[in-house]
Amino acid sequence: MARVASEEVAGTERRAAPRLRAAVLGPRGGGTTRRRASDAFRLVFAVIVVAVSIPVMQANSAAELRLAHFLNPPPEAISWLVTTVFWLGSVGVIALLAVLGLLVPRLVAVRWTAVAAVVTWAICLLLGQILGPSAGRPMIDALAGLDPSYPVTQFAVTIAVASTALPYLSRPLHRLVTSLVTLASVAAVVTGSALPVNTVSSLAIGWGVAAAIHLAAGSPLGLPSAGEITKWITDLGVSVEGITRAPNQTWGVERLTGHDGAGRTIELSVYGRDASDARVLAKLWRFCFYRDSGPTLILDRLQQVEHEAYLTLMAERADVLVPEVLAVGRFGPSRDAALVTRLPAGRALAVADDASLSDETLDEILQAVLRLRKAHLAHGTLGADTIIVSPAGVGLRDFRSASAAAADGRLDGDMAAALAAMAVRTGPERTAAAAGRVLDADTARGALVHLQRAALDPGTVQVLHQNKHLLPQLRAAIATASGIEVPKLAEAKRISWVNLIFGIGTLIGVWAIIGVLADVGESLDVIKGASWGWVALTFVLAQLPIAAEAWALNSAVPGQLPYGRCLALETSNTFTALVGGDTAVFAVRVRFFQRQGYDATVAVSSGAIATTASWTAKGLLFLIAIPFAAGNFEAPSSSGDRQTAIWIVLAVVLAAGIAIAVVTLVPRVRRLASSRVRPVLVNIWSNVKTIAAEPRKIAYIASGSVLAQLLVAAALGAALHAVGQQASLATILVVMTLASIIGGAVPIPGGLGVVEAGLIAGLTAAGIPQDQAVAAVFIQRLFTAYLPPIWGWATLAWMRRREYV
Repeated sequence: MARVASEEVAGTERRAAPRLRAAVLGPRGGGTTRRRASDAFRLVFAVIVVAVSIPVMQANSAAELRLAHFLNPPPEAISWLVTTVFWLGSVGVIALLAVLGLLVPRLVAVRWTAVAAVVTWAICLLLGQILGPSAGRPMIDALAGLDPSYPVTQFAVTIAVASTALPYLSRPLHRLVTSLVTLASVAAVVTGSALPVNTVSSLAIGWGVAAAIHLAAGSPLGLPSAGEITKWITDLGVSVEGITRAPNQTWGVERLTGHDGAGRTIELSVYGRDASDARVLAKLWRFCFYRDSGPTLILDRLQQVEHEAYLTLMAERADVLVPEVLAVGRFGPSRDAALVTRLPAGRALAVADDASLSDETLDEILQAVLRLRKAHLAHGTLGADTIIVSPAGVGLRDFRSASAAAADGRLDGDMAAALAAMAVRTGPERTAAAAGRVLDADTARGALVHLQRAALDPGTVQVLHQNKHLLPQLRAAIATASGIEVPKLAEAKRISWVNLIFGIGTLIGVWAIIGVLADVGESLDVIKGASWGWVALTFVLAQLPIAAEAWALNSAVPGQLPYGRCLALETSNTFTALVGGDTAVFAVRVRFFQRQGYDATVAVSSGAIATTASWTAKGLLFLIAIPFAAGNFEAPSSSGDRQTAIWIVLAVVLAAGIAIAVVTLVPRVRRLASSRVRPVLVNIWSNVKTIAAEPRKIAYIASGSVLAQLLVAAALGAALHAVGQQASLATILVVMTLASIIGGAVPIPGGLGVVEAGLIAGLTAAGIPQDQAVAAVFIQRLFTAYLPPIWGWATLAWMRRREYV
């Protein structure tokens, strides 16, 4: 009897353990982890929040203090409740997770949450040592009764531990922990334990540490394993055997394949807890970078599978061969959403036999897309993996990103994607022949407008990386087969990586120039009292480098160019440099040389010679000036401009070191750099040898480049005299060269703000008083960088009308 009772108890415990795990922990997904793009986004966002919050705390914002005093102190009757919420959302959350770790052990989760706690504590300790106990916040009377400490270590550690553990928890517990932490962050401000900005910044520290750990080690998929799905999918009234993960996966949805009792292929699309995050970030990404942001955003998992099933049935109604929809709904303890379909017999285009890809099959692929087009259905992700070549005809699968009542642009994008997938598999000639047989001129033209990488699925793009000439060849072949001109490509991207980098650089420049202008306000009396004769001389000297650079540019090409055109080009480049930086200046020079009759190779190498000559002159003068100027510089102090310049220099050196290390140590990057740079260097050297046949051209290039640098230095020297100060030519050359290097390395058009900070830091280090240094730099930069773009823009417009550029 006792043995029977003990067996019953043991059986009850064995049955209780899985129930407890299901209630507390999320699905393991077979123990598989994944690094998510959302973690990278969270990490970057957290770093930005912390970086921005530090100067905000140091500013002691009146708005922040008003908010803190509005919330604190709480009414006496509920003060105990606020305190309880704070402790529950901080220490209570850690205690809850510790207890769960003991009751339902999962070693990986415990290990990484412990690492997150230690790393966050170390970061808080480091920030406290660097910034001080209150992050440099001035102690004023308005802070009485409030705790200005930063970071709020207890809160940051709680956030790190909770955020690291969340992917391992079940959805109800996930919501409970999130709610407690959110309420605790508010309670911290209400009780006066932390100021609002301090709280947000501490939250970002913990959040960022958790994101970094998930990015480094991965986190659970939040989806059941194949074995669990096999058991639980019967909730939907279907039976699937031999379920395995598909080789190609998309974040937010788990693709699995299996078979039914008759051996026919079954495909399952399972949407777990990450489905909403995946779709939100994908939508946000496309909205920020592409003009077409994709299909309508659907956050609910069940609605997503219903949407996919509905579009599949609509495509079937349009007489397109599609998978048979078997079941749609939620299943399993986590109530994940699933779509179960039976695929048509056949193989994907990517792996289809060559014998099955006849001309009739290619025609049928385009006809299937045309039938979707006639029904105003856009697939959204057509590619070699979603096109099925079957004995029953050509089919389409995976309508996850499809849309009904689609705009013409999306319909044209579908056709372009189908043509690209066909070309990757069968070549541009056969694809173009099929397009000529099936598509009318307007449809072909619409497809060609969108036939670019931005409109194609990732699988096709990956193949195109290995054959970069395929798309241009395909566009030309289809245009010829359809009897039309090759149309201009649509502007698919809203913003390019280059523009994004320049945008970030511009924000840095605005931040730096605001500091300079603030100092100009303090130095306004110095500027008002400047010697206007020296100011006038500064203006004259500031314009002469353009003439010297035009002289050097005229000698950078074989033969002879009209000097007036070269002078106009360099004048217009004062505007071009402000808008697009050195890269844009180089591009305009190359275009100018091409307009003057030089081929592309000579134009590129001549532009490179002119740019290289300028930097070579700066480097040569810098090396000559260092021995004469070394004794004029003092050790840097803690003034704001010098600190700004020092941080910029450190960032530039670090970025350069990382870039050199990557190029040196990563073979693929090294080969890529060699293949890109070596041909350019060979062309430049060939052009140099041609120019060297005329020694006077080498002399003109060298003297023009050196003279331009000396004239810019003379302008700064005149500006110093205008405010009653002076510095040796060697000192000015050293300061200018270092400031130019900083301004050229940071992606800021024209180096605005950064160059000024570097010049001021250098002059003050050379013994020039702060107010006079700021005033002199402002005067010199006014005439070299701020005003010249005005007439530079007018000159560029004139040159465009005359077709010189």
